[in-house]
Amino acid sequence: MQQATDSKTATHGSKATSKVNLSGPEATFIPHLTAGLGNFEREGLDVTLIDEINQPHDYMMQASLHSGELDASVHWFQHVLYGVANDLPVKAVMLLNDAPEVTVLVANRVKDEIKTGADLKGRQVAEGAAFATKSILTNYIASRAGLPLGSYDAVLSESEGRQEAVIKGLKDGKVDVMTFQEPMTSALRETGLVSTLFDLTNKESTVSVLGNPYPAQCVFVTPSFIEEHPDVVQRLVNAFVRTMRFLNSHSAQEIIDKLPASYFEGKNRAAEEAKITSKLPSSAKGDYRFTPGAVSLVIDAIQSAPFDNSDEGEFRGRAGKAKFDVSSLYTNEFVERAMASIT
Repeated sequence: MQQATDSKTATHGSKATSKVNLSGPEATFIPHLTAGLGNFEREGLDVTLIDEINQPHDYMMQASLHSGELDASVHWFQHVLYGVANDLPVKAVMLLNDAPEVTVLVANRVKDEIKTGADLKGRQVAEGAAFATKSILTNYIASRAGLPLGSYDAVLSESEGRQEAVIKGLKDGKVDVMTFQEPMTSALRETGLVSTLFDLTNKESTVSVLGNPYPAQCVFVTPSFIEEHPDVVQRLVNAFVRTMRFLNSHSAQEIIDKLPASYFEGKNRAAEEAKITSKLPSSAKGDYRFTPGAVSLVIDAIQSAPFDNSDEGEFRGRAGKAKFDVSSLYTNEFVERAMASIT
């Protein structure tokens, strides 16, 4: 174990620096904020944020974790399930978001008819691709209400031109329910034709709808990386705990001001700032641990989903039939230590 740890660590004078390749920066601004705050450096980590992985598809980052191309990833917790189900096991070590940033909207013309998950029966629902989180959650809400799979019609699932198509469908009376994240949610609200049916943008409202928080963005690594480099994992978790403490205690503008200038390169800054602000309510606040109930919720949702026959759908869909040991999917060891020691 010592030899493996040393291979990750370079000593410069009296200070040891560990190199870490971290994927998922496009999934969340939090790694960039961590860099901007100097928290990686404070923990003796030389972190490279990687957008591209050397795999056929970006949803297969688990293979890059096992090959050593990546050391850690920030991504949705459900990717832990996908990894295990495809014999590429990974383990979550810290929770960053405890709500999925999703809003289920209902067309005002039918809002008096659609008030519960059971009322989705026979309706036209725009929810994105069948392997996406939006679809998974909509189906789970219907399932919790007792509806069998396929009880509603999923429409307008193509990603190209989706916003325009869904807004047109809404105006034409061809879409009843819409499940989306920002900025799509705001675009739909601006039509004046929708109301909120289910709010999954913060922990409290998510618990009221689903019965538990929904682990969304998290930090995960392979079990072997934990075994070989526990000190690196601890320092990585320490850095993110420091960042979350900052995020939980500062305004949106103060958070944005700490992001590196490089984060906004090639982006519409105003739109990106609005997106960041909209994500803040979904951030875990004060407690970055996983609970068995929340993890079981994700498993139940995945196993209620109608994954399609695309390559990505089949890769993810294997989790729909897999059996999971809940306790093996995460560890709170590192985050509990960080939460207790960092003020």
